[in-house]
Amino acid sequence: MSTDAVNINRISKPLKNLDFGGKFKAMIDMVNGLHEVLLNHALSAPGLVIGSSDSAKVKIANTVTYVVNGIFKSKTTAEVAFTATSHDIAFHASLVKEAVFTLSLKADLSAVLTKGAIATGAGNAVQPAAPAGQCVIGAVRIAVAGGATPFDASSDALNAGHLTTTYYDQCMRPADIGSLIAAITA
Repeated sequence: MSTDAVNINRISKPLKNLDFGGKFKAMIDMVNGLHEVLLNHALSAPGLVIGSSDSAKVKIANTVTYVVNGIFKSKTTAEVAFTATSHDIAFHASLVKEAVFTLSLKADLSAVLTKGAIATGAGNAVQPAAPAGQCVIGAVRIAVAGGATPFDASSDALNAGHLTTTYYDQCMRPADIGSLIAAITA
């Protein structure tokens, strides 16, 4: 837990006994959510595209300015590889199988692809959260057409005929924005 989070908890614990019409927990959730958003977020678009030197990778086409744990960082262009086996997506004989991968950056400027759960049907996969202390800069949705060819994360070109690949530039996950809005309006 960061020092800032400890300070917020130290201040809020004595106030939890006060009623405030039952809205205090929602207010603390909102402050904690806002705190997390401000600690880790992108300030510029990464321009995610298919890799130019290796079409099996995701390219960060633009230099990205971002904040991790409240500290400004800058990541120059790079190509990010998927992890063999753990990022693979199996095929289904007749249905689309897909997964969303969150692309995040660490404080040491390294990029991480985090795979969400595999879903059946186009548009049904959910974007996973980034590992703690990382800044979300985007997502990649990979849908595998029904048939007999899986997504082999170590070698398949992202523009292969059996794949539909969609790239999203983000300053944070949409689910995180939704949670923050829900806390504010609770």
